Amino acid sequence: MPVNKSAGLLLHFDEDRRSDLIRDKAEGGYASFSDALSAPDWELGKLNVALLSFTESTIDYIALAKKGKRVVTSKSRIDFYGLVSLNAIPLRAVESRLNERLKHHFMKVSQGTGGVIPPATWAALVLAVKAERPDLAGDIDRILSLQRYSGYHLNGGSADILLQEREALGIALQIFAGGNHFRDQVLSEWAPYDDSVINVNESDTTATLGNLGAGRSSFMKGIPQRYIQEESAIQHDLFNWAGMTPQHEAGVSVFEQGRRRLEVHYANRNALEHTLGVDLIYYNEEFQLFALVQYKLMREEGDVFLYRPDNQLVNELTRMDQVLNSVRSTAAIHSHEEFRLNDDGFMLKLVPATGLRPASGELIKGMYIPREYMHFLIGTNGPKGPNGGSQITFENAPRYLTNSQFAQCIHDGWIGTRGVQSGALASMLQQFYESGRAILVAYESKLS
Repeated sequence: MPVNKSAGLLLHFDEDRRSDLIRDKAEGGYASFSDALSAPDWELGKLNVALLSFTESTIDYIALAKKGKRVVTSKSRIDFYGLVSLNAIPLRAVESRLNERLKHHFMKVSQGTGGVIPPATWAALVLAVKAERPDLAGDIDRILSLQRYSGYHLNGGSADILLQEREALGIALQIFAGGNHFRDQVLSEWAPYDDSVINVNESDTTATLGNLGAGRSSFMKGIPQRYIQEESAIQHDLFNWAGMTPQHEAGVSVFEQGRRRLEVHYANRNALEHTLGVDLIYYNEEFQLFALVQYKLMREEGDVFLYRPDNQLVNELTRMDQVLNSVRSTAAIHSHEEFRLNDDGFMLKLVPATGLRPASGELIKGMYIPREYMHFLIGTNGPKGPNGGSQITFENAPRYLTNSQFAQCIHDGWIGTRGVQSGALASMLQQFYESGRAILVAYESKLS
């Protein structure tokens, strides 16, 4: 019998050596691990929420669990990810809130004994865990929401903006890491606030993301709390200038790999429903490289996704032209890091509006179009629709970059402006921020 989405699992890793290995991995910063378990009543490929215990007296983690193919006799591969440490909640403390002993609910992973915790008991258990760890309530709710809406496509105006923010954050992480694994990990752990999801249609797994209030109207608010940072060494320099329009929403997330650091700053001066779009500004301190990506949605018309250019795009291209002319260096290069194949760092990404998908780490297969090429596409010699108007599709604009091509070019310093200092970055940020679009500034640097 498949696990009910309103029920959950309490897994006890009762073999000392394996428990120690898994716990060491989790505590070492890994957000996932796999194990071979007996799980006859788990549905293949479906997400479950599990509480993990490494001793008989504590509940140590909450995580998502997904059953894969059988790997040995009577056992299947189970992937655990999105782990949130509960800092070893004493089982006795939880039981005191439930008036019920939980040990008989333990599913001993070595034996496959035990079973799914019934919905009513599970709901009470989750409340008890949140009461013991109130500072983790947000992450616990995020895990439950991930299970609830995995496989769904979220639509609506708010979802459209968050979709663009998701693409911006995802490509920034891929540039930073030089691959997609880290990006997949972060994006796949995003979930919507449960009370913001309306018009749920279970038959076709679609729903609407309603308007989000202040303090929760950015994509970064739905990723794990371990990435969120309230203060930043560069926050003051980038986002505080004379006469700055007050921010409706702001936040900082920090990601580290080895001796490298990526700070992602979010700023939006409008309520989400009045936001005109999203810009990503990526700055690499080592290369003194600057790149800006503006996001536009492609809509499905018939069986084709297309983008129809408008006057707003023309105005935005004019702004890009002006900013590029003000920062573009004409001086000879003085280091290996300054060499570029193309020193125009301004791009547009056309994104098919396929809906916002929780529990997915993939980027949408869109079109990265350089500024100069976009001028051609919307100009006199560019492609035209059946009625003579400008429209852009995958077929009539073949010289675009894919996600991986764009990310690798920026990561390796082959494209992007050169010689741009952080002071100039703050000036550019001001011009684009005041345009009414949401801004993600990804600032890559080395740790001292």
